[in-house]
Amino acid sequence: MKARSWLWLLVPCLGLAELGAHQFFATRAPEPEAWRELRPKLAALRRANELVIVAPEWGAPLARQAFGDELMPLSQVARPDITGFSRAIEVSLLGKRAPELAGWRIAEEHEYGKFVLRVMTNPAPARLSFDFVDALGSDRVEVREGTALCRWNSHARATAGGLVANPTFPKHRFECPSGGPHIVGVTVIDDEEYRPRRCIWAQPSDHAPIVLLYRNVPLGDRIRGYLGIPWLLGRDGVSGSVTLEARAGTQSLGRAVQRGDHAWERFELSGRELAGTTADVELIVHESPARDRPFCFYADTRWAAPPS
Repeated sequence: MKARSWLWLLVPCLGLAELGAHQFFATRAPEPEAWRELRPKLAALRRANELVIVAPEWGAPLARQAFGDELMPLSQVARPDITGFSRAIEVSLLGKRAPELAGWRIAEEHEYGKFVLRVMTNPAPARLSFDFVDALGSDRVEVREGTALCRWNSHARATAGGLVANPTFPKHRFECPSGGPHIVGVTVIDDEEYRPRRCIWAQPSDHAPIVLLYRNVPLGDRIRGYLGIPWLLGRDGVSGSVTLEARAGTQSLGRAVQRGDHAWERFELSGRELAGTTADVELIVHESPARDRPFCFYADTRWAAPPS
């Protein structure tokens, strides 16, 4: 009789257990199979070269493993920022949103199980004219260390420096006479938040600047970009500074200086006087007296608004 008096407690206990189980499974990250099942739905929604962003950010490696390079190419995963994209697809799970897309407009929204796919539009996308990172190569670029030519090598041995060392040096690169880390090539570094950033590695020696000469560059009204240093190398402090100078023909477009331990720092140089023209552009990397300071940069020419 005494035991029966407690039976009524089973009902709320079972209810609490069911509520707890629901909460557990509702907030549990999707299994790898769920990501793979989402892929064709994302592919059907995505236009050519449309950016895919995952929220929360820790889901990005799982997404890239399931979606592959076709839907999440490295050039977009390690993007400098999102200003040049007019549209993006947000892959949202657990009710999270991507802070990068704050201010963008929702054009479409589709729910698939634990996922929500949102097509987002940029209300004010930048108009890019030229990307110096994408254009790096022997066909339109000449690289010098001081006055000595750096040799283009399309079959170099790719090397990775490890956790607290230089980033991966690609097999397609310019090799300068000083050797060692004094190469010019496209790689990926980590910023202060350990996000990947794709950029041109151009570490100058202590005796000569690195000069990148690009032929026939279409100019907007500015050159915009980022100065970078791998965060794991720079977080404990690095001495000296590195200066990136841009010249179009004989005209200087300005300089940007990287000091201290900023791993990914934005810069902007005015090009209004030459806007709308085509010119040979030199990007010159100078180092202060400090020796062997790591350096990587991203740069493009763009219009703040469509030209009239």
